[in-house]
Amino acid sequence: MNAPVIYNAHPQTLEYIGQGVADPDPLDAEHWLIPGYAYTDSPPEPVPGHAVVRDLAGKAWALVEDNRGPVYDVATGAAQDHAALGALPPELTRQPFPGDFHYWDGGAWVLDVDAQKESIRTKGLSLRDERLANASMRIAPLQDAVDLGEASEHEQAMLLAWKRYRIALNRLEQQPGYPLSIEWPASPEDATAPPPQDAEHTQ
Repeated sequence: MNAPVIYNAHPQTLEYIGQGVADPDPLDAEHWLIPGYAYTDSPPEPVPGHAVVRDLAGKAWALVEDNRGPVYDVATGAAQDHAALGALPPELTRQPFPGDFHYWDGGAWVLDVDAQKESIRTKGLSLRDERLANASMRIAPLQDAVDLGEASEHEQAMLLAWKRYRIALNRLEQQPGYPLSIEWPASPEDATAPPPQDAEHTQ
């Protein structure tokens, strides 16, 4: 008499882990020893995204969703490791969090274009204001020299360049691609900026 094939389940997760054969009962030659968490009915064929698990209540094998591994909190996008078999709770998803300005709409991550645009606009204005402040600081002593009639030709030219630069900064919001695409004017102090043109006088 051939030994019956047995199908083993993990003692904790009840997941199917492989098959074997039963051992003979040393006290009864007509019986076979079936260990705990081993069963004689064969499991179903595996299906992607599912695990074969023993249903103790139904006394049969069942296919259960397998979402183990990295999952993401739909409220924060934070990643965490999920170890349990079965369907995910509604606050978790297997879809990777794409990044800032995305929110969960119940089935997928959606880019909040308005929030992204506002953030870019705010950062752009902050940088513009920093550069405006620097330009004003550069302009002040040059303007003093002009007002007192003590400015050299180079100082007059630099004053004109800084004023033009400050005007260009103030007009950033008029650019067609603003705020997603900003063409920043070159500062007179940049190595790549064209040299200032000499001016006879600057008001």
